[in-house]
Amino acid sequence: MFKYIDIADDIRNKIIEHEYTYGQKLPYEYALCTLYNCNKETMKKALDILVKEGLIIRRRGSGTFVKAMESPNIFTGGLSQRYKGIKEVESEVIVFEVISSDKIISDKLQIEEGAFVYHIVRCRKLDNKPYSIEIIYMPISVIPKLKIVNIKNSIYQFIEETLKLKIQSAHKTVTGHISSSLEQEYLGLSPTEPYFQIEQIAYLSSGVIFEYSFTRFHYKDFQLKTVVLAM
Repeated sequence: MFKYIDIADDIRNKIIEHEYTYGQKLPYEYALCTLYNCNKETMKKALDILVKEGLIIRRRGSGTFVKAMESPNIFTGGLSQRYKGIKEVESEVIVFEVISSDKIISDKLQIEEGAFVYHIVRCRKLDNKPYSIEIIYMPISVIPKLKIVNIKNSIYQFIEETLKLKIQSAHKTVTGHISSSLEQEYLGLSPTEPYFQIEQIAYLSSGVIFEYSFTRFHYKDFQLKTVVLAM
């Protein structure tokens, strides 16, 4: 494994375990280089991973600070993992194809425009009841050999157990929209009813983006829980 990944893992663990706490300024880069016996380029790569994960923030002229005490962007796993042993999870595959990435997709995945990506649309069901619609884009160069059997089951399980890649974190944005024919057909919404959507960019432990996706929920099934801490 590359040294910068080991360094990022160690600093991340210190944040999670509150050795570095909310708002705390990290040691200067030269001090971190001395601590981890590495050069500035290696340390920059390690810190870049943590910036992408939303764990630290750079402030021009001031230094690098821990961004979030509870590390809210640490990845919590996929639907199959969350409901394992609780509910039966099924996937109805609506679209599974390979396309050339346009500018928006390539910018989100940080790949060259026109690079090949998987385009996946599937309806997730819990105990045979429609739960969500997922629209997923994944670069083939990062996630190779994905097959429809993996789409019908757990993509993340394939990534971690077959490809031996470590899923690390995800950045999520929640929005609301009026339903289109897709949500009306698979989630049972009427033309005037809304759905909630989570837009997600997900990262491997190396800092590489492996997924740009949208998960859409019936407004009655959507629930967002968070914790707000006083400073």
